[in-house]
Amino acid sequence: MRRRNSSIGRIERGKWVSKRWRQGPWSGRPTRPTNWPGARPIPRRRLRRLVARILICYLVRHSGHHSAACAVESALHKLDPTVETLCVDLLEYSHPKWSAILQKTYMVTIRRTPEVWEALYDNSFFEYLTRKIRGLIQRGNSKPLVQLMETFRPDAAICTQAHPLAVLNAYAERRNLELPLWGVVTDFIPHRFWVSKGPRIEYVVADEAAAERLVWLGIERKSTHVMGIPIHPGFVAERKTRISREDGPRVLVMGGSRGLGARLRTIRQLDRSVQDFTIDVVTGTNRRLRTKLIRHRNSFRHPIRIRGYVKDVVALMHRASVLISKPGGLTAAEAASVGLPMLLIRPLPGQEQGNTDVLVRHGAAVHLAHDRDINPVVTTLLGNKELLTMMRERALALGKPHAALDIARHVLASLELRTKELVGAAHV
Repeated sequence: MRRRNSSIGRIERGKWVSKRWRQGPWSGRPTRPTNWPGARPIPRRRLRRLVARILICYLVRHSGHHSAACAVESALHKLDPTVETLCVDLLEYSHPKWSAILQKTYMVTIRRTPEVWEALYDNSFFEYLTRKIRGLIQRGNSKPLVQLMETFRPDAAICTQAHPLAVLNAYAERRNLELPLWGVVTDFIPHRFWVSKGPRIEYVVADEAAAERLVWLGIERKSTHVMGIPIHPGFVAERKTRISREDGPRVLVMGGSRGLGARLRTIRQLDRSVQDFTIDVVTGTNRRLRTKLIRHRNSFRHPIRIRGYVKDVVALMHRASVLISKPGGLTAAEAASVGLPMLLIRPLPGQEQGNTDVLVRHGAAVHLAHDRDINPVVTTLLGNKELLTMMRERALALGKPHAALDIARHVLASLELRTKELVGAAHV
């Protein structure tokens, strides 16, 4: 699929440059200032503001926030091929050293001392203690950010993580800009760090419970829209064509983008089941786990297929009968949109524990406290078609496969309305 707008480019030495590229539906590379030898300035006639420009910000490449940002970007281009978008990891773009430090600290914390993360997550006292530090990081005056905003000049910004929303809000306040900001919450329960006060900030949440949570945190209800967690529009199209599960049942094992949920011990417990099925394992960016599984693949009783980071998750989910995974927001939303029952293992304290509670309460998932529970639960589900069908129906009822399109449609409509207001004010 080729992007039809060619004015999305790279920024080099303060100039707007253009480059055409082939970009698949699952890509969405962040754009950073680099010394690109093939860069050429766009002629002045192409710099006229004829179409809308939307900045889409996330944190951490290949994460759920990144996938949500790419989904919204694809939906925007599907509804309006002329719109110009820029998808960027804002923390890495503006503070690359801080980005590396925070990512490393986060990974070490959740792997070695998850109880510390559980104590700090959504903690009002921790939010108070870190207010000054976050104010320094989120003040919105870094040179790369200023260069980006002055060069791209977005008409609106969509953020799939709380940090970019706070940074862009601070930037707009410093310069008295009426920049419409959209905060797209990618978990079922929003945390208190999402709260940013501004006249043109609107939020998108998964359900009414999430909207009530934001109201409790101080956000006006009229600024919150229940549209769901955005997944790629391809999930909707693929569901109509890939509904058959050929070659017998399959159990899909995923551990998120970093492969933290999938372990060799998990696969061995699953392999003890007496049911006949194929095991599909997605290790994400966890190369160590992928190497270990490949080394032991001949010791498994069931047929096993091992994959690293994959973009075509939709094909795997459509063929699967059961999903074993960590309850990340995007993974849960994708599984629910195709009616895939979930077995949730090792949820991270905080956001994933909240997702687990929502999924289990709706009957779309089962929380497994230990790896040893995998064998009996999978055997029961695959042997009880009525129970499996019920979980599929509950998952479909929870899913919102058109969330990305709904968000894109609402953003474009609000920009069109704002343009009419500005034109009307100019004629007064």
